[in-house]
Amino acid sequence: MANPLEEWYRQLPTFTRVYTTAVVALALAVQLDWVTQFQLFHSTHYTFERGQYWRLATTFLFLGKFSLDWMLKVYFIVHYCRDLEEGSYLTRPADFAWTVMLMCVALLALSPYLRVPFLGDLLVMAMTYMWSRHYSHLVINFMGLFVTSAAYLPWVLLGFSSVVENRWPAEDVVAICVGHVFWFLGDEWPLHAESGGSRPLQAPRFLCRAFGQDHGDGDADDNTDADGVPAGNGGAATQDDSAAAGDRPQPDDDGRGAARPEDLITDGESLSSDSDDDTYSRGNSSAVRPGDRSSLHQRAAHGAPAEGQE
Repeated sequence: MANPLEEWYRQLPTFTRVYTTAVVALALAVQLDWVTQFQLFHSTHYTFERGQYWRLATTFLFLGKFSLDWMLKVYFIVHYCRDLEEGSYLTRPADFAWTVMLMCVALLALSPYLRVPFLGDLLVMAMTYMWSRHYSHLVINFMGLFVTSAAYLPWVLLGFSSVVENRWPAEDVVAICVGHVFWFLGDEWPLHAESGGSRPLQAPRFLCRAFGQDHGDGDADDNTDADGVPAGNGGAATQDDSAAAGDRPQPDDDGRGAARPEDLITDGESLSSDSDDDTYSRGNSSAVRPGDRSSLHQRAAHGAPAEGQE
């Protein structure tokens, strides 16, 4: 029988599992004195001038030694990062990993102004903000103290940190701003007409291959020949295509499609359908569809009152 902990670990999505494993492994290495935290923090002098480039990664992976605060941060990673990867980014795992990488680059670029040696806390805050925007409809219970909307979670954490640390955590505000920018570019901007459907944060092709994600461009061209006809059927229309074409309205002589009853209604007139006598009403008068005239003739033949008669 599989170990429940092992089974839970295997069920984690790829990015969440890799990130959580690295955080736990690095904390364990520091706890056992295999490495010191002074070998892990990021600074321009040690990272670039001395060529210690591993600090670019370890500054995001070290969240402190084992403690209650460390467990809370790992919980945020497992819970919120997993929700994003299995929810909003379920079909776009490479885009999620690419977005997190770009957030790391942005935080590294801002680090000289933040004067924070470890940037893991800020990355967790940025991802928490992204989660709060994707799941703003949820209601959460914050540590059993009070109930709030998920949309306010980052600000609740901001206020909680200011009370505990007795200072205004300006770096957390920067992390929230970074999370907002990448949330907007990745999920909100593509929905605007000005974007033209483009995704600025779409993952590069090599990362899509690594995560098994469809890159989304150029694939349709691979299945067409030089004339733009889909390959595989020799350019011949299939039976399903012919049937689908027969269901479409045929064009008139001037090239326009056949007019529908809805198209004949002018502005300000409402179109509604009655499920009992299947008629369309226009204001106070009723117009019967041509195919239903025989039913009204049958009513009149049997003495039944027509629609609208007292």
